[in-house]
Amino acid sequence: MREPVALAIITDKRPTSESSGYAHSHYGTKTVYEYNNLVVTDLDDDDLLSRDNPIALAFYAAKSALKAKEELQKYNYLYTLAELLAERGWSMKDKRDLLLFIERIMDLKDKALRKRYWDYRQQLDKEGKIMWVHWLKEIEEEMAEQRGMEKGMEKGMEKGKEEVVRNLLIRGDYSPEVISEIAGMPIERVRTLVN
Repeated sequence: MREPVALAIITDKRPTSESSGYAHSHYGTKTVYEYNNLVVTDLDDDDLLSRDNPIALAFYAAKSALKAKEELQKYNYLYTLAELLAERGWSMKDKRDLLLFIERIMDLKDKALRKRYWDYRQQLDKEGKIMWVHWLKEIEEEMAEQRGMEKGMEKGMEKGKEEVVRNLLIRGDYSPEVISEIAGMPIERVRTLVN
């Protein structure tokens, strides 16, 4: 049996009155649950940036997002993080995934700054530092393949349904109207399957 382990990642300063665990007492039964805490705002920026670990960069991004009070600050942090990420020796997929995560954390709303950032991101793609275009093509191909599989499954299910309807019609136990209702198939379609 594996023993559970928990870690609470605290992304902002905790009120001093807030508990660092969970305790509940009801009719003489007491439940106490204590867990490890990682307070992102207490982490050292230089230490996070020096680590060759994607999670450290994600924590730095979370700290930066909390510090940023204005859109320009968010843009500057986002730009810096994208540059740092582009320099890392991680796989293109890991870089791309982490940058998407960081972009969501930063949540840049200013349209002009988003455009400026988008232009910078495209430049990273041209330089081969973080591939976006290739990734989009991969996603489109996967989605097209998935749609093809779904259509094939739908066709197969429809053919199977038609076969069952044909067999019921051949047996003659039910009228086409009853079969139509049970199969959820238009009566006109059921009648075409009689032949």
